[in-house]
Amino acid sequence: MRSWSIDTYLDRLAARHPTPAGAAVAALTLAQGAALLTMVARLRLEPDHAAAAVARAQDVWEAALRLAAADAALVDVVGAAYALPRSSDAERGRRAAAIADALLAAAGPPAELITVGAELVGLCERMAEVASGALLGDVAAAADAAAAGISISRTNVEADIAPRRGTPEAERLAAALGSVDDLLHRAAQVRDRIRATR
Repeated sequence: MRSWSIDTYLDRLAARHPTPAGAAVAALTLAQGAALLTMVARLRLEPDHAAAAVARAQDVWEAALRLAAADAALVDVVGAAYALPRSSDAERGRRAAAIADALLAAAGPPAELITVGAELVGLCERMAEVASGALLGDVAAAADAAAAGISISRTNVEADIAPRRGTPEAERLAAALGSVDDLLHRAAQVRDRIRATR
């Protein structure tokens, strides 16, 4: 996916194919927010401070893309589970269990994307303190991108763990969602403070 053109990515997103899908959208949205903040840091910070901020933003960017690739591999496993035979009750039972297990594993990357999104929100807060003029609009866009990526990831985790709800692994993944409302609030505060300066 990393080597695709934008047109190829959008064509694949629209195709009758399970990947890329929601987690890829979340990951790329977070990566785009990180790229915007990289630009802001390079333009607004002194070189020493810019280097640290750029490194943090690029870590977010790289982590998001790594998780998009991990998600694609796991969604392929989900697709294979859905393709299992279902002619008998026994086959249907094995297929349902395989689907539930594959979905539970597929909840991992979106859960990790919430942590990546949290780092991006923190960077947005930092860059909002140093940006000015039109660059503030880029920081606000990054904050909205962070919120979108985090919100999409929460929905994906909730959907994926549903068949195994109540198991230790599902509950561990569900616990990753506890910070989401606060993160969305913080991202909105960054955007709203910037808008209030206009």
